[in-house]
Amino acid sequence: MKILSQFILYLKKIRRVKKINKAKKEANSKIPPYLKKDFGVELNYKLWITKGARFKASERNLVCGNLSARTIVYLSAYLIIVNLITIYKIKFLPALTPEQLGFSSTSLSILILLYSQFESAKNHNVKSEKFHQCSLEIAELYNELRMIKTFEKVYNPEEKIRNVSNKYDEVLKKYENHQPIDLDVFKLTKPKYFELTFIDIIKIKVKEYFLTRFKYHLMIYGPLIIYIFYLL
Repeated sequence: MKILSQFILYLKKIRRVKKINKAKKEANSKIPPYLKKDFGVELNYKLWITKGARFKASERNLVCGNLSARTIVYLSAYLIIVNLITIYKIKFLPALTPEQLGFSSTSLSILILLYSQFESAKNHNVKSEKFHQCSLEIAELYNELRMIKTFEKVYNPEEKIRNVSNKYDEVLKKYENHQPIDLDVFKLTKPKYFELTFIDIIKIKVKEYFLTRFKYHLMIYGPLIIYIFYLL
């Protein structure tokens, strides 16, 4: 019995050691590859991915700014068209009653006023320019770091890499941070590198649409859809 109990204890120890080794391997596999190398490689990755994400943030704000302007134009056009239909009494389009006309005009006017105030406060075009400028500054640091790491005969490369890192921190302090969706959209440009599956790509595209374009499309096409249902 004593020998059997010692053998069972031995098997438990082996099983416990295997579990510990397996946990260590899983933990190491979750560490990004760039963190397993020297600081220069890590900084190179940070510059590259931040530069790409900021460029995507600039594009996102530019799209939002254009859609925002279009939305105001469409809503204003709807307001004018609603009044024209009632004034000219077009036969194939049912005219609104005075109550419906008053409600529609007032609702659209309030909607345009509130929407204009909220959108102007977001400063999409200004943010787009700032993110673009930030990307350009980081791109310069990225090229500087690449030259330091590429040229073998560089005097005191560690100090130069440290200077690039300090400049990178200063650039980040000057500008606001990008949104998580900007990083996700940047990853779509290198799906194999980031090991994105087909489902991951679809999820990012759907998320990007709802965070960037959906509300504008709803404002642009929503009144038209409501009016079509009214005709039916």
